[in-house]
Amino acid sequence: MGTIFYVFFPLIFFVGVFILIISSILVSKIFLLITNLIHPPQEGVFYFNKDDKDFCYWSLRAVIKKWPIWLSRQLSLPFFEMLAYKIFGVKTSFKNALHDGWVDCEFITLGKNVRIGQGTVIMSNLIVKDRLIFKRVVIKDDVIIGAHSLILPGTIIEPNTILDSNSITKINQHLDSNSIYRGKPVKKVLETRAITNKEVIGKSIFEKDTSITQTEAFLTAQGTSLSVPFQFYIISGTIIIGFSFLLPGFIFYLFLFGFLAPSLLSQPFNIEIFLNPYNYGLFFLTPLIIISCYLLHLFFVALFTRWFYKLADKRGPSQGVFDRNLDESSTTLDYYHFRSFLMKYPVFAFSRSPFPWLVNWELNFIKSNKIGKGTVLEETFIHSHINLGDNCYLGTSSHITNHLVDGVYGAENLIFVGVEIGDKSILNSITGGLPGTEVGEGSTFLPGCTTIKYDKLDGDGIYHGFPAKRMKKEEIIDYLGGDYSGE
Repeated sequence: MGTIFYVFFPLIFFVGVFILIISSILVSKIFLLITNLIHPPQEGVFYFNKDDKDFCYWSLRAVIKKWPIWLSRQLSLPFFEMLAYKIFGVKTSFKNALHDGWVDCEFITLGKNVRIGQGTVIMSNLIVKDRLIFKRVVIKDDVIIGAHSLILPGTIIEPNTILDSNSITKINQHLDSNSIYRGKPVKKVLETRAITNKEVIGKSIFEKDTSITQTEAFLTAQGTSLSVPFQFYIISGTIIIGFSFLLPGFIFYLFLFGFLAPSLLSQPFNIEIFLNPYNYGLFFLTPLIIISCYLLHLFFVALFTRWFYKLADKRGPSQGVFDRNLDESSTTLDYYHFRSFLMKYPVFAFSRSPFPWLVNWELNFIKSNKIGKGTVLEETFIHSHINLGDNCYLGTSSHITNHLVDGVYGAENLIFVGVEIGDKSILNSITGGLPGTEVGEGSTFLPGCTTIKYDKLDGDGIYHGFPAKRMKKEEIIDYLGGDYSGE
């Protein structure tokens, strides 16, 4: 029996994972059906506050779908991701390829043979100041969207159309069929036609770029000794990840072998199991114990990280510009890198858990950041020293950084300065901020908007482009398809 168990254990494990994914999707669908019966989703322009029912139920639906969507993407099997989208209401085909793109789960219609590049975001909603805009996105057959592009609400893309990488549409923009678009916002550059000479295409793609003058020797990094020994990385990582399971694991072990196994698992499977009231208590208690142990694990992750972070913070750099010359060992920068290492797993563990909203508490508890009340962090990584006020929103794939490398490789400087974002600021998907940025209260970054170093933006404005530029009323109306003027 032992040999048979070990032979079939991998199969049993993967079957268990499949059951977990499918059950998560189906349970979430049940909650969605109940939620939609109470208040069905609808297109339009709504207020971005708790007094607006459409905003509240949109937030609830997003939380319900977050865990199963993330879970369905972890096995690198597109079938489960497509299945989740279809069950949650996205009109799509199993022939489509998302390639790690992000697709909203409401008001999205995808045709057949649609190809979406890595890092692309397709949005049916957009937040602008105190408004939440919902519009259906329609992408028809045989459309190709390049990597890191952004499709805004209300966009309609006709068949056989191509969008270049890093392209952004406007709200309610209609793209013609058999065409190629690029830009921010996109503009039609030419119409597609059949390729008759593949050799010419291949030559233009693979021709050597003579503008690259750096030699291989110049690009080779030189090793230096570390002020923070690599053993310290191993020890801290082991304690943060491994030790955080000790107490939760012990509690679960006691419950499993002290109560569950002798009282329930040891009984023969028959009708008597369901006639014993004591067993029903175990049925309901088991998921509560599992969830409690999981939350306890997350708490210890944050606690151990806080201890090590405090140590690194005392020895690490204060904000400023630091020499990053690779020929010399830098105690200051070694502790900066060590502190960045400490944040990797904790942020991942909280943001990828069934309770992603706890990441706000985690960052405040570790004291790496100051995150205000009511602030929402979507699918994004946040560095230390990035402080957000109350009721802010950080959209999917946004990146606000506290550091930037300047200079020639091997003899450059590291700029390490925090970012301050005022209350009620909205940073939509694929936005960015560089070190030293100060964003005033009530600011809105439209998708693709990024600041420069030490940028200071006045509050109560709508910004777009790079570097971030305040938009005029006519520009806002044009960009938002006439749905909202920004006032």
